Amino acid sequence: MTHAAPGAIPGDPSHALRLATEPGPAGPLLVLTGDLDYESAPRLLETLTEVAVPDGGTLTLDLSDVRFFDSGGINALLRARRALQERGSRLAVSALSPVVERIFRITGLDTVLVPDGPAGTGTGTPPSAG
Repeated sequence: MTHAAPGAIPGDPSHALRLATEPGPAGPLLVLTGDLDYESAPRLLETLTEVAVPDGGTLTLDLSDVRFFDSGGINALLRARRALQERGSRLAVSALSPVVERIFRITGLDTVLVPDGPAGTGTGTPPSAG
């Protein structure tokens, strides 16, 4: 069974997960926009395998424009963290949207993936890389 984000219109591309990679001071910055959920999580994990992270480097995820976040997104972040650790790298998160910040707090994920930048702004302000 597929669940759409609240207020989403089936087939509405405005909620589709979009990913953009930018250079960051400690490694690449991956900016996520849209919904990070059960359906889009595989796309995030596939993209992570294609992003070159230097040994000992950090891949930072900017989550400031994530509109919907569910258990599929949580699972994807934890799997990404483990995969990067196995490669000798680190996963950091930055600039959480309000919905992501809430889920991080409720689930305790904020103690595992500690945000490097301002949380709950949802403004898309440039995050600090960690």
